[in-house]
Amino acid sequence: MHKAGILLTAVVFTLAVFLSLDSAAQWSASPGETVRNAFGPSKNQNASVCRGACGMGCPSSCDQEEAFLCAGAGALIRVQTYSCGTHQGCRQHDDCLDRCSQQHGEGYDCQAECHAEAVEDWGVENTTSWAVGGGPFDGDPIIFEYTSEAPDGPEAVYRCPEGARQECTAERDGCRAGGKPVEPVFDSFAGGAASVRVTGFRSGRVCTTGGQPSSVCEVTADIKVIGQDYCTQPGGKKGCTWYGFELDFANANPAEPLICRTSAAEEDFLGGVVSKVIKSSSVDEGTEMGQFLGQLQKELNSGKSMDEVFSGISITTEDGTVLGGEEPSDVFPKAGVPTEVAFNGASGHLFVPMFELRGASPPGSSVEHMVRCSQNGTPIIETRFRLHFGGK
Repeated sequence: MHKAGILLTAVVFTLAVFLSLDSAAQWSASPGETVRNAFGPSKNQNASVCRGACGMGCPSSCDQEEAFLCAGAGALIRVQTYSCGTHQGCRQHDDCLDRCSQQHGEGYDCQAECHAEAVEDWGVENTTSWAVGGGPFDGDPIIFEYTSEAPDGPEAVYRCPEGARQECTAERDGCRAGGKPVEPVFDSFAGGAASVRVTGFRSGRVCTTGGQPSSVCEVTADIKVIGQDYCTQPGGKKGCTWYGFELDFANANPAEPLICRTSAAEEDFLGGVVSKVIKSSSVDEGTEMGQFLGQLQKELNSGKSMDEVFSGISITTEDGTVLGGEEPSDVFPKAGVPTEVAFNGASGHLFVPMFELRGASPPGSSVEHMVRCSQNGTPIIETRFRLHFGGK
């Protein structure tokens, strides 16, 4: 082939590669669109979500809804929906980040490049507002639907509770008992990477035997905290109510605990930003700082929060004073959802009781906890508790 022809062929090929890269990296949805399980490129085990929404990931400014869709006889899939404001500046920024992550290797600062581009094109006032999920917006919201938290990730499968029947009609999917809709209950996670197998999951009110929690005796999401039991706490016994979950399991790694988080323990805005920056940072394991960042990434990717990670870090000053680190463990159990749950073997039965003290919230108030427990970052358990505080 003539040299000119070879050169032209090379140019065309190069352009085709860059055009295909550019096209493949347009991850943002458009105003008014409804998209299901739409993820951007993954970095350090974390897939980007809600591409095109103004704000980081799926910001708290999005309207959120939950629904259950029939997925065969006896099974329902939970769908989390986010209705998010959008603007061309937000879509360009997300596309910039996603395209940059595809075209550049580790160590390149895509955040700085794309943030600077957004400020230059749209101004500081707009970009500052967009960063926290605010407007201005330029069209109808984008509707993002997610049945999993990562591409090809496991989906939370639910079932109808005892005494209820599954209903799958053109009008609605769900469960019904006594002519009224009732809430489905978690069954297991389906799909995704091989992980712990869960069967016989039960979640709800826990009964006691001899003053000690013994089993889940009523499957329910609604827990009346009236202090019918007593829990030993600093200062003596206090009125409490037990709740929790139990299950049979197989294929577990006993060396790795379940890391449990609740919706009531969400990080503040700054903590969430710092966590995401650390997770997406490039790590040079050949340096002391790189090893430190690598350990932080491992802990955060296991499901721990920034508070939980940094509670285990201590600094020794020149005079030998130790700052930070874990506080001395208390001999008394703590109220609420435990952050770590150990498996007692590769298979067996797991019972996780927890309690809430009467008076922890004002009478008549309610607190909702969506609990998700993971092992090595893979979700294993998902359940919900609505704590209703009463006087007696």
